[in-house]
Amino acid sequence: MKKIVIYTSATGNTEKVGLAIANELGCEAVKFSEDLHLDLDRYDFIALGFYVDKGDAEPKFKRFLREIKGKKVGLFMTLGMDPEHEHAMNCLEKAKVVLREGENEILREFYCQGAIDPKVIEQLRKMGEAAPNDPRYAVTPEREARWARAATHPDANDLENAKAVFKGI
Repeated sequence: MKKIVIYTSATGNTEKVGLAIANELGCEAVKFSEDLHLDLDRYDFIALGFYVDKGDAEPKFKRFLREIKGKKVGLFMTLGMDPEHEHAMNCLEKAKVVLREGENEILREFYCQGAIDPKVIEQLRKMGEAAPNDPRYAVTPEREARWARAATHPDANDLENAKAVFKGI
């Protein structure tokens, strides 16, 4: 079975997971770019990884997901939110919907927390300062703690869990 891992990564989180999965699968890992030209018909299985941007796969990668048709795929993602939070499941589900629309068969899925881009945290802090009474933007101790936890991921345990999910493909 010919396999490949294709991922997008802004801060290196999704790349770490993608490389771990590629290591488990014994295949190449390729970082997505808009000028990436791969003959996907050559592959029997494609592992696809993305980071979450504003509640969804980053836009360019989401367009790429729409181009994949009739393949056996695995899906993985990283996000700053606690992976047990409903938001995480919703983000993964959005990508699954896109892949199912292309009549792809999703064989595996994995997601874990990842460090949040410091520029995003700075932007969130500014939004909190601009709207101190709006709970959506308040920089609370709980939010600070989540950002600190996210900064420690993906960790070795996350990478082992990703490999375990994709084992046997």
